[in-house]
Amino acid sequence: MLKVKVGLAIVSMVLSAGLNADSAQRLGSQASVLDALSQSRGGAVLAFIDSSADQSSAVRNLQGLLSTYLVELNGADLGPIRRNTVIQVKPRLGLNRLKLTNAFDKSQSTEVTFPAMRSAGVSTSVIEIQTSRQFNWIQALRLSSAEVQLIEDALKRSHHGGMRRVLALIRARGKEIVPQKIDSVNWRSGGPAIDSSDTGSASGSLSSGERFPEAASSDSTTMSISGSVSVDTSEPSAESGEEAVSEAAESESSSSVSADRRSYY
Repeated sequence: MLKVKVGLAIVSMVLSAGLNADSAQRLGSQASVLDALSQSRGGAVLAFIDSSADQSSAVRNLQGLLSTYLVELNGADLGPIRRNTVIQVKPRLGLNRLKLTNAFDKSQSTEVTFPAMRSAGVSTSVIEIQTSRQFNWIQALRLSSAEVQLIEDALKRSHHGGMRRVLALIRARGKEIVPQKIDSVNWRSGGPAIDSSDTGSASGSLSSGERFPEAASSDSTTMSISGSVSVDTSEPSAESGEEAVSEAAESESSSSVSADRRSYY
């Protein structure tokens, strides 16, 4: 009896190991995706990405984030899979059938197919599964070997960006999308520079306005001083002339008085 139980346990372990080997393996990092692409055993990487129609609609994009699909590959259950998920599977040689069913409504389902070369020495293929709330829009697109090589080269070139970058590379067929730099105002450098120029001009006007009165006051002071000097220089000349006239008159009067006195005596 004990031997029978041990034998059943061994058989169940073997079967479970075989099922685990044939089932999907979730890839959650760039390193795991790069490792899957570097293999040459005829495997396949399935990337569940929202369709272009769902990308253009914010409502459908949000609905897609909440969607869950029950996936079957060639009749084998792969379990529930959500959007923006990348898995590695072992397809069979020839045409493979992938069935997707709405986890919340079993009546909504669709089936897509993709070819695979399941043999040693064959590079890993990449299949983009375009998911959607509309099941008739779901389709499977197989990337070419050149596009897969571009994705692998991009992942080797840089290990930053996470799974979002992996999905973007698959969606763009291996073309690295470099965000364009927008000439925006830098409020710490550019903004204050503009403000400083403005404030500089304003401060310049204010400072010049502040300096101008000083300059004006100093100039007015100098002008008043120079004016006073000129007035002072001119007025003494007039006063000296008047004094000279008065002195001359006094001398004449004194001379006349002295003459009168002389004549009197």
